[in-house]
Amino acid sequence: MKWLAGHTWLMVLVPLVGILLLSGYCGKPLNLLKETEVDYLDTNMLFALHLQSAGQERAKTIKYEAYLEDGKRILLYLQKDSLAMPQEGDVLLVKTRIQRGGKLGDFDYGMYLRRQGIVGTAWAPKYRWQIVGHKERKGINVMAERCQHALHEQYKKMGITGKELGILSALTLGYREELDKDVKESFSVSGAMHVLAVSGLHTSIVWGILTWFLTLGGWCKPLHEEKGRRWLLGGILLILLWIYAFVTGLSPSVMRSALMLSFWELSYLLGRHTSPWNPITAAAVMILLINPLALWSVSFQLSFAAVIGIMLFTSWMQARMHLKHRWSNYIGGLLMLSIGAQLMTMPLTLYYFGQTSNYFALTNLVVIPLAFVVLLLGLATLAFSWCVIGEWLGVAAEWCTRCMRQVVEWIEGLPYSTTKMEISETSAVCMYVALVCMTLMMRGDKVRWWWLIGVVGALVGAVWC
Repeated sequence: MKWLAGHTWLMVLVPLVGILLLSGYCGKPLNLLKETEVDYLDTNMLFALHLQSAGQERAKTIKYEAYLEDGKRILLYLQKDSLAMPQEGDVLLVKTRIQRGGKLGDFDYGMYLRRQGIVGTAWAPKYRWQIVGHKERKGINVMAERCQHALHEQYKKMGITGKELGILSALTLGYREELDKDVKESFSVSGAMHVLAVSGLHTSIVWGILTWFLTLGGWCKPLHEEKGRRWLLGGILLILLWIYAFVTGLSPSVMRSALMLSFWELSYLLGRHTSPWNPITAAAVMILLINPLALWSVSFQLSFAAVIGIMLFTSWMQARMHLKHRWSNYIGGLLMLSIGAQLMTMPLTLYYFGQTSNYFALTNLVVIPLAFVVLLLGLATLAFSWCVIGEWLGVAAEWCTRCMRQVVEWIEGLPYSTTKMEISETSAVCMYVALVCMTLMMRGDKVRWWWLIGVVGALVGAVWC
């Protein structure tokens, strides 16, 4: 047991494997490839489709997630029309052809969709579809999405427009439907795309803000010391945290961070000092119990990879860097956090997106503090939207968002801002083997140089494959 207590990070693998083996309990077998095998691919047919999502506007089309009559999921792209486009819950008759997604370099998009239970994609011009009915969607996720959309509309009422509206809604609410294509490209190239996806960074900031207000800036420290008041504060914190998770759409990244913080807070309230690996493991188990298909989601993989990288590499670097001054400690902490997250997510970003940012550390030094300010101003704008103070806060939030966008665009314009490299799935696995060997090499007080052989061998395998 002593050995197990000293190697709790190994226990992360046990529940994940267990979830994979037990995921059939919810009627979703592991063999998703068999589930997405249908006999009507590449055939022009008339399909009845039930739209399950609000349309995401593209350059020439609008993208929907839809269900067929047999319960299979597809991605439907409809040509833009001057008339009213279908809405979430509409039932359409569409004359189209369902196709597998093709390969994008070494990335098999069709296989990626099938692993999420999606049969394929379909496209239809404006004269090949017709609305024939409407079925209201139900469930907590639907309520969360509608709340998210309503708050986005509130930003519009406060006079926030243009690219700043899309960035502010994405950063504070996770609402990304109005994000400009050029904005996405700028944030992706500069290494700031994580700011536009509500995740652990945003949830942690909200947690800190709530804690500061509930303790009156830290003046009410006895609140932490008395058992009854401590439970009251913890309960209020958890309720407000999950309200924020709800209004941001209950995305996998938000669920992960909210669950981690909830487990951490509960262990504190119970007076039990837990391993930092336990909350992340429990969060992964909970999400996969609810939806085993989340394992194949890019956001799920990137979210957990970033946290694991921070826990593995950032703590190791901080233990060996002794910074005395407050500002140097702050800047050094941001740099180490960025490096840890980037190391663990780089194989995934190269595999899925074929590029990685070269100035991610510089970007995070500027963008993360700005994200804190924008998030605070954005939420305050919504909280005071009923009075004139909300309008003033909205102007400030829009101005800070514009500053963030201009900084990101400046970094994007720097020479050699990104490295484009498409890698195979095998190469990504080899890169993670190299990271595991690097972790084992650095574990403890002494560097175990014999693991360097594994690092070099795995990197050679990544290049060779």
